Amino acid sequence: MKLQYKHIVAIIYTVVLFLDRLDLTIVNVTLPTVAHHFQVSITSTDWISMAFLLALAISIPVSSWLGDRFGLKKSYLIAIALFGLGSGLCAWAGSLFAINILRFIQGLGGGMLIPIGMTMLYRIYDKSEYAHITSLTFLPSLIASAIAPFLGGVLLDWFGWRFVFLFSGPICLALFVYAYFILKEEEFRSHKTFDWGGFILISFILMIIFYGLSVIGNKGFSLESLIGLSITLLLIKLFVIYEKKQKFPLINLEFFKIDSFVQANYIQICFQMCHFGSIFLVGMYLQVGIGMSASMAGLVMGMQAIGAMLTIRYSIRLFNTYGPELPIIIGLLGVAILSPCILLIQRPSMVVFGMCLLFLRGIFSGLCGTPIQTLSVMDASKEIMGQINSIFNACRQVAISLGVALSSILISIGLKLNGVSGNAVIGGAEAVKVFGLSFFAIPLIALIGIKVVRGINVITLYW
Repeated sequence: MKLQYKHIVAIIYTVVLFLDRLDLTIVNVTLPTVAHHFQVSITSTDWISMAFLLALAISIPVSSWLGDRFGLKKSYLIAIALFGLGSGLCAWAGSLFAINILRFIQGLGGGMLIPIGMTMLYRIYDKSEYAHITSLTFLPSLIASAIAPFLGGVLLDWFGWRFVFLFSGPICLALFVYAYFILKEEEFRSHKTFDWGGFILISFILMIIFYGLSVIGNKGFSLESLIGLSITLLLIKLFVIYEKKQKFPLINLEFFKIDSFVQANYIQICFQMCHFGSIFLVGMYLQVGIGMSASMAGLVMGMQAIGAMLTIRYSIRLFNTYGPELPIIIGLLGVAILSPCILLIQRPSMVVFGMCLLFLRGIFSGLCGTPIQTLSVMDASKEIMGQINSIFNACRQVAISLGVALSSILISIGLKLNGVSGNAVIGGAEAVKVFGLSFFAIPLIALIGIKVVRGINVITLYW
């Protein structure tokens, strides 16, 4: 049976999403090894993830304008090229700083891949198909999350850390060639001027936030971090005032008067901080905390995504029957209860127990992702779909970054409070003391998310 064009677009998008999510999580298992290779603290490697996420957050708002102005196909091809090039070149980096720069380049491409791809999908699918197609395209990202830690661990143990970064490059090259000949360019074009002032302001805001979080993680709270916070608040206020005056703003603040969109963003901040913050945290705990090998740590971590895969389709059924509140609350509650239980893994030999525990945690986290994504576009027209997706995905990347940064900060605090360097395996009881603060922070964030969901019909942000 010949595939319809919309199905071909969905397949291309899911492969790209798979690579993007794979690369986001496959690198985490390499961080202790990279830290040892370059003789730096394990918390210094947070910028390998943060540089990627910062670039994602910066480029996502631009993606909507690029797609509408120059065409979705051209913009998508450029994004694939940047993503693959940045990933491949990381394998030849000679310093931690070089890796950070190349990860930033990779993130610029990655930031455009998801919103442009989602815009292509939502423009060729009917609204009645949104939840269905969202769950189908979300599934490969869970598969990527499932195999990435183990795949990264195997590549790391057998071939070295550089091969982990090299993995996505050749696949992106093949995908670029295929998409070039298969994708059709849309006739729709927008001649809106680009809001360079808003782009510069939001870029400075994000860079200061990310840098401030990194400083706190490595040096603790200081005058430097307080000054950065003050500057950030002033820039945010200036950004809001500036955007209100623009005819074609970078971020249309009117979208934040759409209740479902605002609600989805509030909820996803809590969920992504719990989910991706824990991916960074668990990888560090299993390898640096208790001395598990990279491949075994990856196997344990990957079970979480496998558990999520089992419930993602069921979350749609709950969503269609009861709305977004029930699946999200159940999911966050399970994450809150099970996260501290990871500290019960205290020996490298406890692989099976760890796999079961992370699998169970994944079952609950899988209930959240699709309902949150679908909620964000429920009340949006197709004309503004690209902008809505760009803003939502930018907020998601910031939330992910906050999760990684928070985990890094709490690990750093735990190391300092217990007088541990973190450059060698810490050991069972001592590891629980070092990482305990981080694991007990996750339930607090999840419970805040539940509180937000319970007020899902009354929480509205008006600019």
